[in-house]
Amino acid sequence: MNNPFASLVEPQKINEIVENTLLLTLNPEKSNLYYVSNDESKFFTLELLEFVLFERIIAFDIETDNDKKVILYLYNCFQRVQEEVKKYGSSNELINVLRKIEQLIFQNISTILKEPELIPNQNLSSQFLDIYKYDQDIDNERDRFLSMSILTALSDCDSDMKKNVTEIFNKCFDTCTRIVKISSMITLEKWVLSFLMAFSSDKNNPAMANMFIDYITPPENSEGIKYSETLLGQLLSLSICPKNNLGPFEYYGDLNNTNLTALNNLSSSLWNYLKIIHDSLGILVKSLLVVGGETRDKMLKWLGNAISSNQKRGQIWNAHSSMILGNFTTAPDSTMIGLSAVLLRLCLPLMKPQLKVMLVDPTFTVVKNEDIVKKQIHIKDYEKETNLIPFDEDEQRVTAEKYNFITEIFFLTHKCIDLSYRVCIEKVSRMNREIHRLQQAYQDATRGGGTSDVTENIMNMLTKQSQILLCTQNLILEPKNDELLLKFYEATAIWLNQLTIKATIDTKDFEKGFAPIERTKINLPLTNDVSPFLKYVPELIIENIVGYLQFSKHFDTYIKQNHEAKEVFLTTCLIFMGNSKRVKNPHLRAHLSEGLESLLPRENSNGFTIDTQLFYQHEHRRFIVENLLDVFVSIEMTGQSVQFEQKFNYRRPMYAIMKYLWDIDEQRECFRKMSLFAQEHIDDVEVPLYLRFINVLINDSIFLLDESLNNLQKIREMEEAKSKGDWDKLPQNERQQNHQNLMQLGMLAKFDNILGKDTIHILKLLTSETKEIFIHPTMVERITNMLNYFLLQLCGPNQKRFKVQNKQEYDFNPAHTVKEICQIYLNLKDCDEFCLAVTQDGRSYSSDLFKYAENTLIKIGGGQLITDITEFAEKVRQVEQRQKENEEALVNPPDNFLDPILSILMRDPVILPSSRVTCDKSTISRHLLSDQSDPFNRSPLSMDQLIPDTKLKAQIDAWIKERLEKYKNENE
Repeated sequence: MNNPFASLVEPQKINEIVENTLLLTLNPEKSNLYYVSNDESKFFTLELLEFVLFERIIAFDIETDNDKKVILYLYNCFQRVQEEVKKYGSSNELINVLRKIEQLIFQNISTILKEPELIPNQNLSSQFLDIYKYDQDIDNERDRFLSMSILTALSDCDSDMKKNVTEIFNKCFDTCTRIVKISSMITLEKWVLSFLMAFSSDKNNPAMANMFIDYITPPENSEGIKYSETLLGQLLSLSICPKNNLGPFEYYGDLNNTNLTALNNLSSSLWNYLKIIHDSLGILVKSLLVVGGETRDKMLKWLGNAISSNQKRGQIWNAHSSMILGNFTTAPDSTMIGLSAVLLRLCLPLMKPQLKVMLVDPTFTVVKNEDIVKKQIHIKDYEKETNLIPFDEDEQRVTAEKYNFITEIFFLTHKCIDLSYRVCIEKVSRMNREIHRLQQAYQDATRGGGTSDVTENIMNMLTKQSQILLCTQNLILEPKNDELLLKFYEATAIWLNQLTIKATIDTKDFEKGFAPIERTKINLPLTNDVSPFLKYVPELIIENIVGYLQFSKHFDTYIKQNHEAKEVFLTTCLIFMGNSKRVKNPHLRAHLSEGLESLLPRENSNGFTIDTQLFYQHEHRRFIVENLLDVFVSIEMTGQSVQFEQKFNYRRPMYAIMKYLWDIDEQRECFRKMSLFAQEHIDDVEVPLYLRFINVLINDSIFLLDESLNNLQKIREMEEAKSKGDWDKLPQNERQQNHQNLMQLGMLAKFDNILGKDTIHILKLLTSETKEIFIHPTMVERITNMLNYFLLQLCGPNQKRFKVQNKQEYDFNPAHTVKEICQIYLNLKDCDEFCLAVTQDGRSYSSDLFKYAENTLIKIGGGQLITDITEFAEKVRQVEQRQKENEEALVNPPDNFLDPILSILMRDPVILPSSRVTCDKSTISRHLLSDQSDPFNRSPLSMDQLIPDTKLKAQIDAWIKERLEKYKNENE
């Protein structure tokens, strides 16, 4: 028998190597090795070794120890070969021998994988897993062993053999799936992830990677829950929250016996475990993508389908849906947050410092489902998203020839965040409200002497809700993911800002695509036309950013450490918030103002105000006021579909921004400039923004304070009936209904009081510096009527109607409101027109009005206000006296001198061009602030269309002069 090894090395050396690596020997005296009887030769040949090794494998009995487990035996042989290679690294001849032995090892593995029936008593799947369970490999040799085993087995095999190989490793995956399902992120054994990562370890063996992806891929058109039930889905679900929609929640369960320090320590520990899981899964998915080719395509398709199939999650928590909808068809929060965490790690090159986000092509979002394969896209239905600006009917939607990985991973990540973080943030918000409601119910039950069963049930619900809240909240707050989210949003905002300055779409070269490519300096206000690219940007991108900013406002998140990101976000808010041509949806523009409010400086846990310089030093800070007032007004105007009550919710953060800006000299000057511009252009076709703002602010004040007082009056009546025992006489269901009605009225009153105080406070600030606009004929009557009415209600004879049992419960502070109203009077006291308008209010003004105010101020400790308001009252009395004299002189004017709307003497008559009706200019000006139409026939109307009735004005002026002179002569 010829020996192929003979020409390489001495035969004795070959025997030694075989004995050291394969534990086979031709020497019967070596009892610790497997003896091979061979009378023909005392030395191993390649042919003999092939035969003997296979015989050794077939001879294995049932599994009793590692040496009788085929795969473990061959793996140990492989390891010993590697050790010998290191030993003889300088001898090419010996290395060649060892490589031939290695080939024999994998040939035999290939044989038994393709034909496992040769060794029916061997559990090959479990043996491959055992390699990772018990061997702490440092040099990744076990990964190479696994890869070579699969590569060799799948080469040159028919379909049945390939099926056998796949089935063996699918059983490995089955075992891993069972283990992951019963594990938590804390108890999961490390070897599971190590084993799975091996399938992406060899770029030259895509078949191995495909084997794993094929296993985790549900059938086409599967529901979202099916993706969370896969092996990868279960790994993504390892989290602080449960792995399924029905719970149970595992952490933060013993809140009554846990102090704050212990809670913080628990959160830190859980975050550490969560980071390890997400980092590992990020590496796994990235490695699979790096394999490229079909593997990359399959992995991206899995990601895209996992997101698309969970589209219903975005509908679960909308304002009109039940919490339960979709729970049995979509993946749980844990899976989706985990998937977002993986995608964020894939997006690292898009973030600073690389900032490859500039390569993102916005036209990706309009590709139709039938074209996604051709254009190498792996997510469906993006074309169904609502974009910042709608396309015109039949307008062409431009798309690129194909889209790069950067573009696809960007939009995959945003959609996944929309279905994960946004949903969870909304859940946290709702749970906070529910916990507040339960706390109130518990206090009411305790105060009302409720039964122990009732209070115990409420406390149990409160404890359970608090546990769910803490789990969800801390899932969102994991520091590494939070940092990645912020950096991703910063990159997104930079990309958005750059799109706004791309004025045209160049369709000459579709192959290049339509990404911004270069970052250009942004100069506000933008002078170019509205970018057509905004028609391709989904609203969800801005919603994601704003949702994060709002959530971060309440927690110690990474944004507090990143001033540069805040600067970018502020620029984004200014670009999109104040221009309906860039964002069609008024709700989204209002949300941007909420995002802006989230950027205001706040005190940290140590009581220090952080990042106070943003609004002092930002390069576009001078545009904040104008954009803020624009969105404030726009959600009121015709055509902007905002629910009546919702607009007040939207304006609440705007008040906070205004109050903060007012304390900055530079920003206060912006208010003044806008007021001066409004005065100079008050007759323009387009009503000045500041004038519209003042008009809306007064409308809001009237509505909110009036609603508050009406509700407080009803509350008082109900409280009196309850205290008299009237409720006790009612059936139980009616008593319960009354209690619910009282709570509902209380909530409404509190809401109106909070916002009413805000509007009055802003009016107080504005009247201190921009007086002229308030005393303009268009406005003066409205502001005085409002002030008089509420001063009378809060200080007059009927004030007791609003005396409820617990004013604090409804945030009702009449003393504060009275002081604010009095200060507004004093801010405008130097203007005779204002003082006169105060007296012209026939509904609320009387000579006793300011006496009521003085008495109230004395009771509440008004200080200097008492003296000031007394002096103001005297001035008003004098002006009133003069006016009475004028009215006596001007009594019974001709009918054609009277304004047809208010029936008052006109001073500046104008003709309405459509109806040809003559009105006083101040009257029609007030009307046009909120309604750009002729009040007599609803035709469109603007200030510039008004026709001065000079002939009638001359007649009125002559009549007034004549009557005044006559009156004077008669009374001298």
